[in-house]
Amino acid sequence: MFGLSSIRRFSERTLATANVAAGRRLMSNVGDYKVASDSNTATEAPSADETEKRIQFAYGLSSMINNMGSSVEGRSVPVINNSPASAYGRLNRILTENKVRTELRLRHRYEKPKYKRQRLKRESHARLFKEEVRRKVHLIMKMRNWGM
Repeated sequence: MFGLSSIRRFSERTLATANVAAGRRLMSNVGDYKVASDSNTATEAPSADETEKRIQFAYGLSSMINNMGSSVEGRSVPVINNSPASAYGRLNRILTENKVRTELRLRHRYEKPKYKRQRLKRESHARLFKEEVRRKVHLIMKMRNWGM
């Protein structure tokens, strides 16, 4: 299921992406750095040490964030034979089997406890009915193979 821990991992991954972007902006702004004072008139270039410290900080930040990716759990689907359409289909099948979309749709709006109980009871009865029908069909197929 799609629980609170997976939402937390998604938010951590989003935060890591934002931190990478911030680190890259920091690295790109190192060359033409401007210090604004209260009067907004003073501009001065950073010293070589300060520039080097900023670059080291940005590289350290981006490498730390990139290494975080290995500890993040997620679903990846390999693209085989340069066919992204089949990979997308496999991913959709996985999401459907795990009921990720239905869970997200249900969490989109608040569901009152009364209606949640009713829905869960209805789903439970539907599952039981489906299982009984499957058993009956299986029994009929067996009897047919026996020659009855």
